[in-house]
Formats: sequence, structure tokens, C-alpha cells
Amino acid sequence: ASASSRRASRTRLHRPRAMTEVEGVAIAEPLVLKGLVDPVIVDARDPNEVEGGKGGPPLEGSINVPFNIDGQKQSDRPTALEEYRTKLEAAKCLPEDKTRAVITHCGGGGRGGKACAVITAMGYTNVHNGGGPDNIRAARA
Repeated sequence: ASASSRRASRTRLHRPRAMTEVEGVAIAEPLVLKGLVDPVIVDARDPNEVEGGKGGPPLEGSINVPFNIDGQKQSDRPTALEEYRTKLEAAKCLPEDKTRAVITHCGGGGRGGKACAVITAMGYTNVHNGGGPDNIRAARA
């Protein structure tokens, strides 16, 4: 075998198995967010972002289930669908009724959109990316 093929096979052996990165969902229109009745609100920010008020103070009744794994940015360590599903199931924050409104958010909508996609993949049919807490607060005022 050539030196380049030996290097290639060695690289494959040491690289961690690739996980499917979650595609995000766009931020919902304000009128959609305003019309939701008694939504469950999932805050996908890291705890330090919640404490620091990234995107605004926490919404009353929201449940914090960070999308990032161990506080690592998505660009450094993307979260796979199954990883976030496991976090959501452990948090026991989602309603039994899969038609009930759910709003996800982070500081600006990126991870909130990914959290929205994961919850939708779990069979929920009324899930919306709210962007950030201040965006949701303004839309629902």
C-alpha cells in the first residue's frame, strides 16, 4: 500500500464516528407566536447564557434544556438529534399531548431552531422557534 493510502486508513481509524447535525427551523412569525395557547417553552441556552441574560431574561415558566453538549459551541461540537432527544426525555419537560403548543428558543434563534427540529422529529406537531426570550415576550405582549 502506498504511504498516502496508509495515512488515509489511519485517519479513518482515529476519527470519531460522524453524527448527523440537526438542521434548524426558521424563527416563527410574531402573529403565530402570539396565537399559541398555553405553550410549553423550552429554553435551549446554556446556563451561563440564561444567567447572563443572552437574548433577554428567562420567560416565566420556561424549562432550560441546553442544546449544547457540555457548553461547547455548535461550531466546535454539533449536537446530534438523538443526544438532544435524550436530554429532553431526561428533563421530562414535554407534554404528553403531542398537539400542544411548544415554543423553543435560545439567545437568537439558532439553537432554538435546532431544538424545534428535534421536538418535531419526536412527533410533536405544534412546535415553533421563538428566536430569543425578548422576541417571544414582544410577540406575545
